[in-house]
Amino acid sequence: MTQQAARPLSIFTILALGQFAFPLAVAYLPLNLYLTRYYGGDLKMDIATVGLVLMIARLADFAVDPIIGALSDRYGHKYGRRRFWTLVSIPITLLGVVLTFMPPQGAGPVYLLLSVSIVYFGWTMATIAYGAWGAEASPDYAERTRITGIRQIFALVGILIASLAPIFTGGGPGSPNGFAPLMTGLGWMVVVITPLSAALLIWVVPEPKAVASGMVSWTRGIAIAVRNGPFMRLLVSIFIGRIGAAANLAVVIWFFEKGLDLGEAAGLPLLAYLVAAALGAPLWIWAGHKTSKHDALIIAVIIGAIVFAGLFFMPPGHLWATIVVMIAVGLTGSAAATLGDSIAADVVDLDALRSREARAGLLLAFWGIAQKGADAVGVGLGLWILWLFDFNPNGANDETALLGLKLAYIAIPIVFGLTSAAFLWNFPLTPARQRRIRALLERRAVSLRRHGGA
Repeated sequence: MTQQAARPLSIFTILALGQFAFPLAVAYLPLNLYLTRYYGGDLKMDIATVGLVLMIARLADFAVDPIIGALSDRYGHKYGRRRFWTLVSIPITLLGVVLTFMPPQGAGPVYLLLSVSIVYFGWTMATIAYGAWGAEASPDYAERTRITGIRQIFALVGILIASLAPIFTGGGPGSPNGFAPLMTGLGWMVVVITPLSAALLIWVVPEPKAVASGMVSWTRGIAIAVRNGPFMRLLVSIFIGRIGAAANLAVVIWFFEKGLDLGEAAGLPLLAYLVAAALGAPLWIWAGHKTSKHDALIIAVIIGAIVFAGLFFMPPGHLWATIVVMIAVGLTGSAAATLGDSIAADVVDLDALRSREARAGLLLAFWGIAQKGADAVGVGLGLWILWLFDFNPNGANDETALLGLKLAYIAIPIVFGLTSAAFLWNFPLTPARQRRIRALLERRAVSLRRHGGA
Protein backbone atom coordinates (compact mmCIF):
# COMPACT_ATOMS: atom_id res chain seq x y z
CA MET A 1 0.00 0.00 0.00
CA THR A 2 1.05 3.62 -0.48
CA GLN A 3 -0.53 6.91 0.24
CA GLN A 4 -1.84 9.79 -1.78
CA ALA A 5 0.23 12.92 -1.97
CA ALA A 6 -0.68 15.47 0.68
CA ARG A 7 -0.43 19.23 0.92
CA PRO A 8 1.77 20.82 3.59
CA LEU A 9 0.09 20.76 6.98
CA SER A 10 -0.89 23.98 8.70
CA ILE A 11 0.78 24.82 12.00
CA PHE A 12 -2.61 24.35 13.72
CA THR A 13 -2.85 20.82 12.32
CA ILE A 14 0.69 20.00 13.43
CA LEU A 15 -0.08 21.33 16.93
CA ALA A 16 -3.30 19.31 17.04
CA LEU A 17 -1.30 16.22 16.09
CA GLY A 18 1.49 16.91 18.57
CA GLN A 19 -0.65 17.72 21.60
CA PHE A 20 -1.83 14.11 22.03
CA ALA A 21 1.69 13.29 23.27
CA PHE A 22 0.93 15.32 26.42
CA PRO A 23 -1.68 13.03 28.04
CA LEU A 24 0.24 9.94 26.90
CA ALA A 25 3.33 11.22 28.76
CA VAL A 26 1.36 12.14 31.88
CA ALA A 27 -0.14 8.64 31.94
CA TYR A 28 3.14 6.82 31.36
CA LEU A 29 5.66 8.57 33.62
CA PRO A 30 4.01 7.49 36.93
CA LEU A 31 4.25 3.86 35.80
CA ASN A 32 8.03 4.20 35.72
CA LEU A 33 8.64 6.77 38.44
CA TYR A 34 6.03 6.28 41.17
CA LEU A 35 4.28 2.92 40.80
CA THR A 36 6.85 0.75 42.57
CA ARG A 37 7.05 3.10 45.56
CA TYR A 38 3.24 3.40 45.72
CA TYR A 39 2.47 -0.31 45.80
CA GLY A 40 5.56 -1.18 47.81
CA GLY A 41 5.06 1.65 50.32
CA ASP A 42 1.43 2.75 50.69
CA LEU A 43 -0.04 -0.67 49.89
CA LYS A 44 2.70 -2.64 51.73
CA MET A 45 3.29 -5.03 48.85
CA ASP A 46 6.64 -6.84 48.80
CA ILE A 47 8.96 -4.82 46.56
CA ALA A 48 10.37 -7.92 44.85
CA THR A 49 6.81 -9.03 44.07
CA VAL A 50 6.01 -5.63 42.56
CA GLY A 51 9.09 -5.91 40.36
CA LEU A 52 8.14 -9.43 39.24
CA VAL A 53 4.57 -8.37 38.40
CA LEU A 54 5.76 -5.41 36.33
CA MET A 55 8.29 -7.60 34.53
CA ILE A 56 5.59 -10.16 33.63
CA ALA A 57 3.30 -7.41 32.37
CA ARG A 58 6.10 -5.96 30.26
CA LEU A 59 7.13 -9.33 28.81
CA ALA A 60 3.59 -9.74 27.47
CA ASP A 61 4.18 -6.67 25.30
CA PHE A 62 6.73 -8.58 23.23
CA ALA A 63 3.91 -10.79 21.92
CA VAL A 64 1.14 -8.18 21.92
CA ASP A 65 2.89 -5.21 20.24
CA PRO A 66 3.43 -6.74 16.77
CA ILE A 67 -0.16 -8.02 16.74
CA ILE A 68 -1.49 -4.54 17.57
CA GLY A 69 0.79 -3.02 14.94
CA ALA A 70 -0.34 -5.43 12.21
CA LEU A 71 -4.03 -5.02 13.10
CA SER A 72 -3.78 -1.23 13.11
CA ASP A 73 -2.27 -1.34 9.60
CA ARG A 74 -4.90 -3.65 8.09
CA TYR A 75 -8.23 -2.89 9.75
CA GLY A 76 -10.38 0.18 10.27
CA HIS A 77 -10.10 1.64 6.75
CA LYS A 78 -13.74 2.75 6.72
CA TYR A 79 -13.17 5.15 9.63
CA GLY A 80 -9.45 5.78 9.12
CA ARG A 81 -7.10 3.15 10.52
CA ARG A 82 -5.27 5.46 12.91
CA ARG A 83 -8.45 7.23 14.02
CA PHE A 84 -10.22 3.92 14.65
CA TRP A 85 -7.47 2.38 16.77
CA THR A 86 -6.90 5.61 18.67
CA LEU A 87 -10.58 5.65 19.58
CA VAL A 88 -10.50 2.00 20.64
CA SER A 89 -7.45 2.61 22.83
CA ILE A 90 -8.89 5.47 24.90
CA PRO A 91 -11.43 3.61 27.11
CA ILE A 92 -8.99 0.74 27.63
CA THR A 93 -6.22 3.11 28.70
CA LEU A 94 -8.47 5.10 31.01
CA LEU A 95 -9.85 1.94 32.64
CA GLY A 96 -6.29 0.77 33.29
CA VAL A 97 -5.29 4.16 34.70
CA VAL A 98 -8.23 4.27 37.11
CA LEU A 99 -7.61 0.71 38.32
CA THR A 100 -3.83 1.12 38.62
CA PHE A 101 -3.60 4.67 39.98
CA MET A 102 -6.56 4.40 42.37
CA PRO A 103 -6.55 0.84 43.75
CA PRO A 104 -8.68 -0.30 46.69
CA GLN A 105 -7.08 -0.91 50.06
CA GLY A 106 -5.65 -4.39 50.25
CA ALA A 107 -4.96 -4.65 46.51
CA GLY A 108 -2.56 -7.53 45.95
CA PRO A 109 -0.24 -8.82 43.22
CA VAL A 110 -3.04 -10.30 41.09
CA TYR A 111 -4.91 -6.99 41.13
CA LEU A 112 -1.72 -5.12 40.16
CA LEU A 113 -0.97 -7.56 37.34
CA LEU A 114 -4.45 -7.25 35.83
CA SER A 115 -4.72 -3.47 36.22
CA VAL A 116 -1.26 -2.60 34.94
CA SER A 117 -1.65 -5.04 32.03
CA ILE A 118 -4.79 -3.16 30.98
CA VAL A 119 -3.09 0.23 31.08
CA TYR A 120 -0.01 -1.11 29.23
CA PHE A 121 -2.28 -2.68 26.58
CA GLY A 122 -4.32 0.48 26.02
CA TRP A 123 -1.32 2.80 26.12
CA THR A 124 0.60 0.63 23.65
CA MET A 125 -2.39 0.56 21.28
CA ALA A 126 -2.65 4.35 21.50
CA THR A 127 1.06 4.99 20.94
CA ILE A 128 1.31 2.61 17.97
CA ALA A 129 -1.71 4.16 16.22
CA TYR A 130 -0.55 7.68 17.12
CA GLY A 131 3.05 7.07 16.07
CA ALA A 132 1.95 5.59 12.73
CA TRP A 133 -0.41 8.53 12.20
CA GLY A 134 2.48 10.94 12.72
CA ALA A 135 4.74 8.96 10.38
CA GLU A 136 2.10 9.04 7.62
CA ALA A 137 0.87 12.61 8.19
CA SER A 138 3.35 14.18 5.79
CA PRO A 139 5.54 12.89 2.96
CA ASP A 140 7.93 15.82 3.27
CA TYR A 141 11.44 15.21 4.70
CA ALA A 142 11.61 18.52 6.60
CA GLU A 143 7.97 18.69 7.66
CA ARG A 144 8.28 15.31 9.36
CA THR A 145 10.92 16.77 11.65
CA ARG A 146 8.62 19.66 12.54
CA ILE A 147 5.90 17.13 13.38
CA THR A 148 8.13 15.02 15.61
CA GLY A 149 9.73 18.11 17.18
CA ILE A 150 6.42 19.63 18.24
CA ARG A 151 5.25 16.23 19.45
CA GLN A 152 8.39 15.92 21.55
CA ILE A 153 7.81 19.35 23.11
CA PHE A 154 4.32 18.28 24.21
CA ALA A 155 5.72 15.00 25.57
CA LEU A 156 8.39 16.82 27.57
CA VAL A 157 5.80 19.20 29.00
CA GLY A 158 3.76 16.17 30.06
CA ILE A 159 6.80 14.62 31.72
CA LEU A 160 7.52 17.94 33.44
CA ILE A 161 3.96 18.23 34.77
CA ALA A 162 3.99 14.65 36.06
CA SER A 163 7.40 15.25 37.66
CA LEU A 164 6.10 18.37 39.43
CA ALA A 165 2.90 16.65 40.54
CA PRO A 166 4.13 16.04 44.12
CA ILE A 167 4.06 19.83 44.60
CA PHE A 168 0.40 20.36 43.69
CA THR A 169 -1.08 17.02 44.80
CA GLY A 170 0.32 16.91 48.33
CA GLY A 171 1.76 13.43 47.95
CA GLY A 172 4.91 11.71 46.79
CA PRO A 173 8.46 11.15 48.08
CA GLY A 174 8.83 12.24 51.70
CA SER A 175 5.18 13.25 52.07
CA PRO A 176 3.37 12.09 55.24
CA ASN A 177 0.36 11.42 53.00
CA GLY A 178 2.29 8.86 50.97
CA PHE A 179 1.84 8.40 47.23
CA ALA A 180 -1.96 7.99 47.16
CA PRO A 181 -2.74 11.75 46.63
CA LEU A 182 -0.08 11.95 43.92
CA MET A 183 -1.34 8.91 41.99
CA THR A 184 -5.00 9.91 42.40
CA GLY A 185 -4.33 13.45 41.19
CA LEU A 186 -2.42 12.26 38.13
CA GLY A 187 -5.03 9.61 37.45
CA TRP A 188 -7.87 12.15 37.35
CA MET A 189 -5.75 14.46 35.20
CA VAL A 190 -5.33 11.68 32.64
CA VAL A 191 -9.04 10.78 32.77
CA VAL A 192 -10.11 14.37 32.08
CA ILE A 193 -7.47 15.45 29.56
CA THR A 194 -7.07 12.32 27.40
CA PRO A 195 -10.57 12.24 25.84
CA LEU A 196 -10.43 15.99 25.10
CA SER A 197 -6.99 15.65 23.56
CA ALA A 198 -8.05 12.61 21.50
CA ALA A 199 -11.14 14.46 20.25
CA LEU A 200 -9.00 17.36 19.01
CA LEU A 201 -6.63 14.92 17.30
CA ILE A 202 -9.40 12.95 15.60
CA TRP A 203 -11.47 15.94 14.45
CA VAL A 204 -8.66 18.19 13.24
CA VAL A 205 -5.86 16.01 11.86
CA PRO A 206 -6.46 14.43 8.44
CA GLU A 207 -5.46 10.85 7.86
CA PRO A 208 -4.01 10.14 4.40
CA LYS A 209 -6.09 7.69 2.42
CA ALA A 210 -4.36 4.33 2.01
CA VAL A 211 -4.30 2.91 -1.51
CA ALA A 212 -4.07 -0.87 -1.84
CA SER A 213 -1.32 -2.15 -4.10
CA GLY A 214 -1.14 -5.78 -3.07
CA MET A 215 -0.74 -7.72 0.14
CA VAL A 216 2.16 -9.80 1.37
CA SER A 217 2.04 -12.39 4.10
CA TRP A 218 3.02 -11.37 7.60
CA THR A 219 6.13 -13.59 7.59
CA ARG A 220 7.11 -12.33 4.14
CA GLY A 221 6.67 -8.77 5.38
CA ILE A 222 9.01 -9.41 8.30
CA ALA A 223 11.59 -10.85 5.92
CA ILE A 224 11.38 -7.69 3.81
CA ALA A 225 11.88 -5.53 6.91
CA VAL A 226 14.90 -7.56 8.05
CA ARG A 227 16.54 -7.08 4.64
CA ASN A 228 15.85 -3.35 4.86
CA GLY A 229 19.31 -2.03 5.75
CA PRO A 230 18.22 1.42 7.03
CA PHE A 231 15.47 -0.21 9.12
CA MET A 232 17.91 -2.57 10.82
CA ARG A 233 20.52 0.14 11.38
CA LEU A 234 17.94 2.42 12.96
CA LEU A 235 16.57 -0.46 15.06
CA VAL A 236 20.03 -1.31 16.40
CA SER A 237 20.81 2.36 17.01
CA ILE A 238 17.57 2.81 18.97
CA PHE A 239 18.21 -0.33 21.03
CA ILE A 240 21.78 0.59 21.98
CA GLY A 241 21.03 4.23 22.76
CA ARG A 242 18.02 3.32 24.86
CA ILE A 243 20.09 0.98 27.05
CA GLY A 244 22.27 3.90 28.13
CA ALA A 245 19.26 6.14 28.70
CA ALA A 246 17.52 3.49 30.82
CA ALA A 247 20.61 2.92 32.99
CA ASN A 248 20.77 6.68 33.51
CA LEU A 249 17.10 6.95 34.45
CA ALA A 250 17.31 4.04 36.89
CA VAL A 251 19.79 5.89 39.12
CA VAL A 252 19.07 9.57 38.41
CA ILE A 253 17.62 10.59 41.78
CA TRP A 254 20.33 8.72 43.70
CA PHE A 255 23.02 10.48 41.66
CA PHE A 256 21.84 13.99 42.50
CA GLU A 257 20.81 13.14 46.05
CA LYS A 258 23.85 11.09 47.11
CA GLY A 259 26.44 11.39 44.37
CA LEU A 260 26.35 15.20 44.33
CA ASP A 261 24.93 15.57 47.86
CA LEU A 262 22.09 17.89 46.81
CA GLY A 263 19.61 16.52 49.34
CA GLU A 264 16.09 17.91 48.96
CA ALA A 265 17.18 19.91 45.87
CA ALA A 266 18.02 16.69 44.00
CA GLY A 267 15.04 17.09 41.68
CA LEU A 268 15.94 20.59 40.44
CA PRO A 269 18.67 19.55 37.95
CA LEU A 270 16.27 17.04 36.40
CA LEU A 271 13.58 19.71 36.04
CA ALA A 272 16.14 22.05 34.46
CA TYR A 273 16.99 19.31 31.97
CA LEU A 274 13.35 18.76 30.99
CA VAL A 275 12.68 22.47 30.45
CA ALA A 276 15.85 22.85 28.38
CA ALA A 277 14.97 19.78 26.31
CA ALA A 278 11.58 21.27 25.43
CA LEU A 279 13.20 24.59 24.51
CA GLY A 280 15.88 22.82 22.46
CA ALA A 281 13.48 20.92 20.17
CA PRO A 282 13.10 23.84 17.67
CA LEU A 283 16.90 23.96 17.37
CA TRP A 284 17.01 20.35 16.14
CA ILE A 285 14.05 20.88 13.83
CA TRP A 286 16.13 23.64 12.21
CA ALA A 287 19.37 21.60 12.23
CA GLY A 288 17.68 18.59 10.62
CA HIS A 289 16.45 20.85 7.83
CA LYS A 290 19.80 22.59 7.29
CA THR A 291 21.91 19.42 7.12
CA SER A 292 20.38 15.96 7.33
CA LYS A 293 18.50 14.39 10.21
CA HIS A 294 21.12 11.74 10.92
CA ASP A 295 24.04 14.19 10.79
CA ALA A 296 22.23 16.60 13.11
CA LEU A 297 21.49 13.75 15.52
CA ILE A 298 25.13 12.65 15.54
CA ILE A 299 26.21 16.22 16.30
CA ALA A 300 23.70 16.43 19.17
CA VAL A 301 24.90 13.16 20.70
CA ILE A 302 28.57 14.19 20.54
CA ILE A 303 27.96 17.64 22.04
CA GLY A 304 25.72 16.18 24.73
CA ALA A 305 28.30 13.54 25.63
CA ILE A 306 31.10 16.10 25.98
CA VAL A 307 29.02 18.39 28.20
CA PHE A 308 27.56 15.53 30.24
CA ALA A 309 31.03 14.20 31.00
CA GLY A 310 31.59 17.37 33.04
CA LEU A 311 29.35 15.94 35.76
CA PHE A 312 31.96 13.27 36.42
CA PHE A 313 34.21 15.97 37.86
CA MET A 314 31.49 18.04 39.56
CA PRO A 315 32.25 18.55 43.30
CA PRO A 316 29.43 17.66 45.73
CA GLY A 317 27.02 20.40 46.77
CA HIS A 318 27.38 22.63 43.70
CA LEU A 319 23.68 22.96 42.82
CA TRP A 320 23.81 25.87 40.38
CA ALA A 321 26.83 24.56 38.50
CA THR A 322 25.01 21.24 38.16
CA ILE A 323 21.88 22.98 36.88
CA VAL A 324 23.94 24.85 34.25
CA VAL A 325 25.41 21.56 33.00
CA MET A 326 21.98 19.92 32.91
CA ILE A 327 20.53 22.84 30.96
CA ALA A 328 23.31 22.49 28.39
CA VAL A 329 22.77 18.73 28.18
CA GLY A 330 19.00 19.23 27.99
CA LEU A 331 19.32 21.45 24.92
CA THR A 332 20.69 18.40 23.08
CA GLY A 333 18.37 15.94 24.83
CA SER A 334 15.32 16.36 22.60
CA ALA A 335 17.30 15.61 19.42
CA ALA A 336 16.95 11.83 19.72
CA ALA A 337 13.15 11.83 19.76
CA THR A 338 12.73 14.80 17.39
CA LEU A 339 15.13 13.55 14.71
CA GLY A 340 15.01 9.81 15.43
CA ASP A 341 11.22 9.59 15.04
CA SER A 342 11.43 11.63 11.85
CA ILE A 343 14.07 9.25 10.44
CA ALA A 344 11.74 6.38 11.37
CA ALA A 345 9.04 7.89 9.15
CA ASP A 346 11.48 7.94 6.22
CA VAL A 347 12.34 4.28 6.84
CA VAL A 348 8.60 3.49 6.78
CA ASP A 349 8.48 4.97 3.26
CA LEU A 350 11.27 2.68 2.09
CA ASP A 351 9.47 -0.32 3.55
CA ALA A 352 6.24 0.72 1.82
CA LEU A 353 8.08 0.92 -1.51
CA ARG A 354 9.51 -2.59 -1.13
CA SER A 355 6.64 -4.39 0.60
CA ARG A 356 3.84 -2.58 -1.32
CA GLU A 357 1.99 -2.06 1.98
CA ALA A 358 1.63 0.84 4.42
CA ARG A 359 2.97 -0.89 7.52
CA ALA A 360 3.88 1.99 9.82
CA GLY A 361 2.02 0.39 12.73
CA LEU A 362 3.90 -2.89 12.47
CA LEU A 363 7.32 -1.27 12.10
CA LEU A 364 6.70 1.12 14.99
CA ALA A 365 5.61 -1.87 17.07
CA PHE A 366 9.01 -3.47 16.48
CA TRP A 367 10.76 -0.25 17.42
CA GLY A 368 8.63 -0.22 20.57
CA ILE A 369 9.73 -3.76 21.39
CA ALA A 370 13.37 -2.74 20.89
CA GLN A 371 12.88 0.20 23.28
CA LYS A 372 11.17 -1.92 25.92
CA GLY A 373 13.84 -4.61 25.69
CA ALA A 374 16.53 -1.97 25.96
CA ASP A 375 14.79 -0.45 28.99
CA ALA A 376 14.90 -3.82 30.75
CA VAL A 377 18.58 -4.33 29.90
CA GLY A 378 19.51 -0.75 30.80
CA VAL A 379 17.79 -0.75 34.19
CA GLY A 380 19.35 -4.10 35.00
CA LEU A 381 22.79 -2.88 33.94
CA GLY A 382 22.57 0.32 35.96
CA LEU A 383 21.42 -1.46 39.12
CA TRP A 384 23.97 -4.26 38.64
CA ILE A 385 26.79 -1.70 38.55
CA LEU A 386 25.53 -0.18 41.80
CA TRP A 387 25.46 -3.66 43.37
CA LEU A 388 28.95 -4.42 42.07
CA PHE A 389 30.32 -1.26 43.72
CA ASP A 390 28.41 -1.87 47.00
CA PHE A 391 26.20 1.20 46.68
CA ASN A 392 23.81 1.66 49.63
CA PRO A 393 20.60 3.53 48.64
CA ASN A 394 19.55 3.94 52.28
CA GLY A 395 22.78 4.93 53.99
CA ALA A 396 26.27 6.37 53.64
CA ASN A 397 28.56 5.39 50.75
CA ASP A 398 32.32 5.44 50.34
CA GLU A 399 34.26 6.71 47.32
CA THR A 400 34.11 3.32 45.59
CA ALA A 401 30.31 3.18 45.82
CA LEU A 402 30.01 6.75 44.53
CA LEU A 403 32.31 5.87 41.64
CA GLY A 404 29.89 3.10 40.68
CA LEU A 405 27.05 5.61 40.80
CA LYS A 406 28.94 7.93 38.45
CA LEU A 407 29.66 5.07 36.06
CA ALA A 408 26.00 4.07 35.92
CA TYR A 409 24.66 7.61 35.55
CA ILE A 410 27.34 9.22 33.35
CA ALA A 411 29.72 6.74 31.72
CA ILE A 412 27.22 4.11 30.57
CA PRO A 413 24.92 6.62 28.78
CA ILE A 414 27.90 8.28 27.08
CA VAL A 415 29.38 5.00 25.82
CA PHE A 416 26.07 3.62 24.61
CA GLY A 417 24.97 6.96 23.18
CA LEU A 418 28.11 7.38 21.09
CA THR A 419 27.88 3.77 19.92
CA SER A 420 24.28 4.38 18.94
CA ALA A 421 25.26 7.45 16.93
CA ALA A 422 27.96 5.47 15.10
CA PHE A 423 25.26 3.35 13.45
CA LEU A 424 23.85 6.51 11.87
CA TRP A 425 27.14 7.53 10.27
CA ASN A 426 26.63 7.81 6.49
CA PHE A 427 23.00 6.77 6.91
CA PRO A 428 21.68 6.02 3.40
CA LEU A 429 18.31 7.80 3.65
CA THR A 430 19.44 11.28 2.64
CA PRO A 431 16.98 14.08 1.77
CA ALA A 432 17.54 13.44 -1.94
CA ARG A 433 16.90 9.69 -1.66
CA GLN A 434 13.79 10.23 0.44
CA ARG A 435 12.39 12.56 -2.23
CA ARG A 436 13.00 9.87 -4.88
CA ILE A 437 11.25 7.25 -2.72
CA ARG A 438 8.24 9.54 -2.24
CA ALA A 439 8.07 10.21 -5.98
CA LEU A 440 7.99 6.47 -6.71
CA LEU A 441 5.31 5.88 -4.07
CA GLU A 442 3.13 8.66 -5.39
CA ARG A 443 3.59 7.50 -8.99
CA ARG A 444 2.45 4.03 -7.94
CA ALA A 445 -0.56 5.50 -6.12
CA VAL A 446 -1.60 7.46 -9.23
CA SER A 447 -1.26 4.35 -11.38
CA LEU A 448 -3.38 2.29 -8.98
CA ARG A 449 -6.12 4.90 -8.88
CA ARG A 450 -6.21 5.05 -12.68
CA HIS A 451 -6.60 1.28 -12.86
CA GLY A 452 -9.22 1.07 -10.13
CA GLY A 453 -6.85 -0.02 -7.32
CA ALA A 454 -8.19 2.48 -4.79
